[in-house]
Amino acid sequence: MQNDISKILDKLPFACISISKNKKVLYFNYEAKKKFIFLKENIKIDNIIESEELNEKIDNSFATNKENNLNFTPLNFQDSFFDANMVFLENDKKELTIFFTDESLKRGYEKMRTDFIANVSHELRTPLSSIIASVETIQNNANNDKTAQIKFLESMGKQAWRMSRLVEDLLTLSKIESDDKELHFESINVADLVQGVVDNLYNKADKKNIKIRIIKNTDKLNVKADYDAMMQVFINLLDNAINYSKENSNITINFDEETNNDKLYLKISITDEGDGIEKKYINRITQRFYRVDKNRSRMQGGTGLGLAIVKHIIQRHQGELEIKSKVGIGSTFSALFPSQENIKIL
Repeated sequence: MQNDISKILDKLPFACISISKNKKVLYFNYEAKKKFIFLKENIKIDNIIESEELNEKIDNSFATNKENNLNFTPLNFQDSFFDANMVFLENDKKELTIFFTDESLKRGYEKMRTDFIANVSHELRTPLSSIIASVETIQNNANNDKTAQIKFLESMGKQAWRMSRLVEDLLTLSKIESDDKELHFESINVADLVQGVVDNLYNKADKKNIKIRIIKNTDKLNVKADYDAMMQVFINLLDNAINYSKENSNITINFDEETNNDKLYLKISITDEGDGIEKKYINRITQRFYRVDKNRSRMQGGTGLGLAIVKHIIQRHQGELEIKSKVGIGSTFSALFPSQENIKIL
């Protein structure tokens, strides 16, 4: 390869490998070495990248003196997806140069987008189908039955409320994830805020005879935060605790100090006495639409987005969400926020 061409290829932001007709590597740039760590001159490319499709395209290019392209996943790079463009950079066509673009992230984002749309469609379809079924029943069978009409209208109302909550949570999560939601930081006494949340959810807890106890192990209860966002965090966490608690049980809210890397944090932990969560599910329950028990979550009115919203709000406050659980004993969800002296407003 001519020296001036190799200098240009060296500066490219993607992998580039030149090979001879017998598939021996003649040249590779820095990005290629980063991507394929065992790459070296004179080694056969099929010893580095295992793909029958790639080998066939290379053979075809040399046989026809024509350029080729290929989208493929090598056998030895199962988590990657490459776009390979094969060109002859010199007139003698003795050397084939292959440009590799890793499309893995793009495909990953596309899969996430597709999964997200599928999940949203499913979550909206379920209550919508229920509403349609109720309307048809009223029209066909319950015209003169007031009791039946009231029953189906109540069902329609619940499903419409569920759809409204889902749309609201989707909009909230979208704004938080994209940083479009502007946060207004002010000094907030978190204990007072949490007490307000407890008061708002008292009737819901009382229906299951659940006692909520608050324990303050610190007097440093102020953080700089967005009031509305913090309300949403603790409404979601306490509402979840009530939903998944057994009747005649207790929920405990602890306020503690915690030091991490010489920084002081306020830790608010909400502990329930519910069924608990298996360890294998804990890292997944903050994902959008992930539910351990889908039917129970829907029965409780959950959208599958509550914990995802909580996690993102806490992260926007430079905090952390910790989850600990034991099956048959209960779960503890802890929100950690930096003290007023530590936080930087984002």
